[in-house]
Amino acid sequence: MHRIAVYLPLALGLLPMLAAGSQPYEPTVPVPEPTFVPLPSSLLEGDAMGEDDWRSANDTVGAFTRGHIDIIRWEAENRPATTTEVPSDDAPLSPTEALRIALSNRPDLFVTEDMNRLERARADVAVLEFARDVQRTWIEAVAATARLRRAEEAFEATEIATELGVRMTRVGNWGQDRLLHQQLSLSDAGIDLLQARQSATSAREALIRTLGLWGDATELQLPDQLPALPDAPLGADGLETAALQKHPTLSLLAIEAERARRGLASRTLDMWNDATQRALSDALAPAPDEGEGEAMLQLITSAPLLEQRRLPRGHDAAKAAKSQAEAAALAVGIRSRVREAYHQYRVAYAIAQGAEDNQRLSEELQNDMALRYNGMLKSTWDLLSSARDRVERADAAMQARRDFWLAHANLQAVLAGAEYSGPDAGTAATGRNAAAGGH
Repeated sequence: MHRIAVYLPLALGLLPMLAAGSQPYEPTVPVPEPTFVPLPSSLLEGDAMGEDDWRSANDTVGAFTRGHIDIIRWEAENRPATTTEVPSDDAPLSPTEALRIALSNRPDLFVTEDMNRLERARADVAVLEFARDVQRTWIEAVAATARLRRAEEAFEATEIATELGVRMTRVGNWGQDRLLHQQLSLSDAGIDLLQARQSATSAREALIRTLGLWGDATELQLPDQLPALPDAPLGADGLETAALQKHPTLSLLAIEAERARRGLASRTLDMWNDATQRALSDALAPAPDEGEGEAMLQLITSAPLLEQRRLPRGHDAAKAAKSQAEAAALAVGIRSRVREAYHQYRVAYAIAQGAEDNQRLSEELQNDMALRYNGMLKSTWDLLSSARDRVERADAAMQARRDFWLAHANLQAVLAGAEYSGPDAGTAATGRNAAAGGH
């Protein structure tokens, strides 16, 4: 299992070359048609109460160890295969390999020796942000594929329950209303499965576009799941200081601002500061007829006006002030983005830990339920409900893990000098909405 590196890899130093597994665009080569996989055959046809002979149906059930559910599984296992999957011998795509492929198709992100320091610094930032986007797209694709498997498991469990309900209706053990409720659950599970397929397809295609893949290379092999959570989250000590020191452009702006400030006399700086403060006071002064409450609602309507007679001669003071403001604003922004990204990272880690604890408890409950079922202490419906709850909590844990690694990618990019893309809207749930089965 490939683990995401602690720091995002940089593109500088990589030679532009055609990535292994990537093919160049060739317009004359035929391409296959898009595919769509429909849902399994529906179980929503109407079934009448007492349609089958009760004794004959129960004799059939009695031939199996655990009754109805074993019949359904036996039939599912012995159905003719509808599709044939060819196993792939390719190694799963790691985030580092994904970045190498993506960069090989982006020559505009490489630097040259004739660039000045500021151009190189800005190029570093562009590569950092691109690397973060590649990593995030890889995370989304792996997570969406894993979630599709959970949706397939949930659909299978609901399909089994619905088939059991159909048979119970046919022999007269169920009323039509109970069957309709179960069929509605199957319809909902089918919609969830289709949506999961669409999400997985969209995430995969987004990764293909980001990597620039063409031809057979689009049949990429992804890991089965995301890396496990680290044993402990990153500590906060020194993060803001390290981010300030590592930022590619901050030191250059700070040096430029300091040089501009040192070139001015103290009296020149005092004149500039006095002029700016007076301009602010005039711009923000309330109208004579405004009360305190009305002033709270009054927005500034014009830019502060600097009076020429109060300004020092020349443009050096304005240039120095602008340089200092740019450096200060960047430093403030860096520290703020680190704090926000780190808080998101720690929240995502705590949620992912809680979701994985819920998954573990749900699996233990499922194992206990299976033992009680085999001992005839629990019904088939209890077992199916427990299975659906386990699948939902496994899905919630996977989504929480995805949110953590997305937050991790954001934090590492910010620490290296990239902009903060903002917190992700976490979709991880607790898995407590499992539909209860009947008895």
